Amino acid sequence: MAKAKQLQWSLRSYFVVLFIGILFVTCLSGLLVVYALRTGLQLEGHLLFWITIYTGVILLLGSFIMWQGSIHLTRPIQDLNQAVKAVAQGNFDYQIVRKTYPKDTAPYHNEIDQLSQNVNQMAQDLKNLAQLRQDFISNVSHELKTPVASLVGLSDLLVDSDLSKEDQAELLALMQSETLRLSRLCDDILNLSRLDRQNQLRIEKVRVDEQIRHSLILLKEKWKEKEIHIDFQALPLLWGTDPDLSMQVWLNLLDNAIKYSGKQVNLTIIMQEEQNGLSLTFRDKGIGIASDKLRYIFDQFYQIDHSHSQEGSGLGLAIVKRIVTLLKGQLEVVSQEGEGTQVSLYLPRLVD
Repeated sequence: MAKAKQLQWSLRSYFVVLFIGILFVTCLSGLLVVYALRTGLQLEGHLLFWITIYTGVILLLGSFIMWQGSIHLTRPIQDLNQAVKAVAQGNFDYQIVRKTYPKDTAPYHNEIDQLSQNVNQMAQDLKNLAQLRQDFISNVSHELKTPVASLVGLSDLLVDSDLSKEDQAELLALMQSETLRLSRLCDDILNLSRLDRQNQLRIEKVRVDEQIRHSLILLKEKWKEKEIHIDFQALPLLWGTDPDLSMQVWLNLLDNAIKYSGKQVNLTIIMQEEQNGLSLTFRDKGIGIASDKLRYIFDQFYQIDHSHSQEGSGLGLAIVKRIVTLLKGQLEVVSQEGEGTQVSLYLPRLVD
């Protein structure tokens, strides 16, 4: 590492050495002329000839050094200018090629190399962002198309068919279900978009156990229908967090646990206070998640089980992940197919 630092010259150092060298040669030339004059040497004949030659060589050498120095500075600036123009025009594949160095030297030779590397990284980040945006638009279009197509088909049946009141009521119920699904999807998309732009938190001291109880009450119809037994090992304490965001986390995690649980099973919720944070565990006895699918569960619009696709938007866990990141927390999911899933959540202490 010491060797790498020794080989790393900054751009300022490069030009300081360059100008000191030119100044030294210029001063040396002047001193020689002054010495010749003070010692009474006549600037004529062969002495004048050699001084002229020497001065010409110095001028040529200085000009060459300055020319090389200007190339060293202006060429990478031109490359940077070209790269910025290309990126501004949407060409995110454009990369600046700079001189490479052996592995045992510094990764960046000077400030220009560092700036070039930063521009290349910026172009790559913009390319990834553009791809994510394209994927998001494609997924949103696909997800919105399904309920809209269902509503169009059902409305056509109501308008064009001579149906009994019972059939009309059934079609209207289906239309209501699709409308609610479309509404949930739009709400989740707007919520996720808002979270992506949110940087500030509204920290308050709240009773997390009461928030979870409130979430269970809101979801009571769902877990009662499946006769799920709730084992909530609550811990009554005030905790500094964003109340709106934390409420979304509990609702999404509990809704997922209930959705993928079987009938007459246990759903366990454990709260534990740690030295610098709060630990929560949500453990269900549901269908579980295959190991090859586990890494995708926080992706937008990802559905673990397509048989439940009518019940959600596929954005719930993506929203949870984003909120936990905003709260500076950690999220871990352990699951075994056919056995159930355990979600462990850690929230640091944001206020005393």
